[in-house]
Amino acid sequence: MSPGSEELLDCGNMTDVNNTYGNTTNSTCGGDFNQFIMPWWRQVVWTLIYIALVIVATGGNLIVIWIVLAHKQMRTITNFFLVNLAVSDCMMSLMNITFNFVYFLNSHWPFGEAYCKIVQFVSVLSVTASVFTLVAISVDR
Repeated sequence: MSPGSEELLDCGNMTDVNNTYGNTTNSTCGGDFNQFIMPWWRQVVWTLIYIALVIVATGGNLIVIWIVLAHKQMRTITNFFLVNLAVSDCMMSLMNITFNFVYFLNSHWPFGEAYCKIVQFVSVLSVTASVFTLVAISVDR
């Protein structure tokens, strides 16, 4: 191969194309090759990171919700704003992060078109709820 050319994996169907340097190189054309699939070890590392993230986010926010709702002396206006933030974060971690992680790993959305739209809605809803709750806390203070 000439200097500056790129070498790609062979899937059986090869064509000659010009790369960015003007050199001719072989490229896959079948569409079966996905260059964005991570190696197994990187998938394991990211899976452990995401599992820790979801457990900490969900667990911490559920504890906040439980403390405020279970103890009468904790039922203040500011704490109800914090409960609202916690509910918003739980929505994000349970209904958005977990499903987007599967898409992140596989570069494929297996949950259907309807849930794709729901995930996008939940994402915008939870961020908007968080922002407006923080604004309300600021105005209250």
